[in-house]
Amino acid sequence: MRIRANGPSLAIMLVIGLTVTAEANITADKVHTVDTKKTNAYIDDGLFVGGDQAVDDVIVRGVRRAPNPGYERIVIDLEGNRNGEPLAIPRPPFYQVAVTPEEKRIVFTIWGKPKLDFDSRKVVALFKKSKIVKNIQLFPRLDEDTWIMVLELKGSTPVEVFELTNPVRIISDIRTDKVKN
Repeated sequence: MRIRANGPSLAIMLVIGLTVTAEANITADKVHTVDTKKTNAYIDDGLFVGGDQAVDDVIVRGVRRAPNPGYERIVIDLEGNRNGEPLAIPRPPFYQVAVTPEEKRIVFTIWGKPKLDFDSRKVVALFKKSKIVKNIQLFPRLDEDTWIMVLELKGSTPVEVFELTNPVRIISDIRTDKVKN
């Protein structure tokens, strides 16, 4: 991933594999810093950034979802790692969550040399029960530094992202009462 300053906006280049390239211009007012608690600050379009760049060895233990009144919660469970042994970390590694209403999708990118330790078939089966997620794409690690997950939505809808600790996890609440097809 390459981020470059381009006047008042940021141009973000995401390369998946060797053949797919997407570029989007994101203005500074569409970049939101993630909080450590739920604040009900939902956005329709933009980029959430959070985590700690110093965390550089994590394990993604799971991806889950749960319906709630007014929103569906998506949780990415994380754990630190050192020499193959679990390690307590105070925060998630650096991550970005891009919300793109015209494409009806949410793209999660996690840095910190993430290792994947969950059953992808169970995750896919769990998301088939979702009323707002049409498809989930759990990409293989294309390089050692990042991992990408994409949620394709049935309609565009506002999203809130925050992080919690004990255990460390990234939370995304997707509104279910404001879906636009």
